[in-house]
Amino acid sequence: MCPGGEEAALSLVLPLLEQVAAKDAKGKACVGRAGMGGSGHYVKMIHNGIEHAEAWQTMNLCLGMGYDEIGDELARWNDSREMKNTFLVEIGSQICKQRDSSGKHVLAYVEDKVVQDIDGSEGTGIWSQSEAVRLHVPAPTLTTAHYIRIASAFRRDRRKINETFNGHFSVAKWAGSAEEKKVFLEDLRKAVYVAFLSSFIQGINIIEQANQENRWMVNYPDVIQIWRNGCMIRTDHIVDMLEKIFARGDIDRDLLRHHAITQELTDNYQSLKRIVAKGVESNSVIPSISATLEYLKFSNNTILPTQFYEAQLDYFGKHMFDLKSEPAGEPKTGEHHFEWKPA
Repeated sequence: MCPGGEEAALSLVLPLLEQVAAKDAKGKACVGRAGMGGSGHYVKMIHNGIEHAEAWQTMNLCLGMGYDEIGDELARWNDSREMKNTFLVEIGSQICKQRDSSGKHVLAYVEDKVVQDIDGSEGTGIWSQSEAVRLHVPAPTLTTAHYIRIASAFRRDRRKINETFNGHFSVAKWAGSAEEKKVFLEDLRKAVYVAFLSSFIQGINIIEQANQENRWMVNYPDVIQIWRNGCMIRTDHIVDMLEKIFARGDIDRDLLRHHAITQELTDNYQSLKRIVAKGVESNSVIPSISATLEYLKFSNNTILPTQFYEAQLDYFGKHMFDLKSEPAGEPKTGEHHFEWKPA
């Protein structure tokens, strides 16, 4: 539950909501004041956009792991420091091991087709991505994960394209030793963790931009408490880290500027790179994990290829540009133009 609104109204309903809300490990209700106005609905919407994962196929097709083995590996992840008590990992383990009355794995006959964005039964993912673009917040982990959901819905189209290509780009099988496989799985766990943490960063950055626009006075400590249990993005380690940041009243426009978070991302960066490299080599479908790597690369880079884009824009449209010799400024139109071609 993620209520928002006027203080007087929330004071009336919170005692009831606290009675029925999920509780954390200490028995505290996972509900609170999200903020003013429509902040509660907005926070819940973004929450629903942070719920995607894709490591399963790499384990199944690339590593050749069976469903029960994948379930055991996900259970190990769910007991690890970074991903301890992560709801999506926990249910992923259960899904992999679930069998029907005949003894067959249920997952084995589930089609790779997510239609909820198309049939109108779920709109929060679409709205979250639209808000990221509208508010100019880079959120490639969230957006790319959503694109694969959309692509998956059109299975008939994918089948026709598959026939045009004379088959899909087949996933190469793992050829390493048992010990190398163990190392790879640990890299994969860390890469998924980085993608999940980046999803939180991007989601909160979207919320904060909307917060500034609407003057909701979002109560981040309460939002983090709401996310502790009873929700799809429950994950102890990330929430613990965010709780410490927001308890200090330490909200920056971009969570990537917090040392605790950047340290976590730096510590696991090489694992993320290795997984993306292996994904490219093996043709594994890992779009949001790959997008996370690019997100980290362009977010902390001060020499982007957009230098060339800006010159092109000025060439064909006199869109102006800033000079490297000038101080870094706000995102506004530059004051310089060059006549690239004589009239």
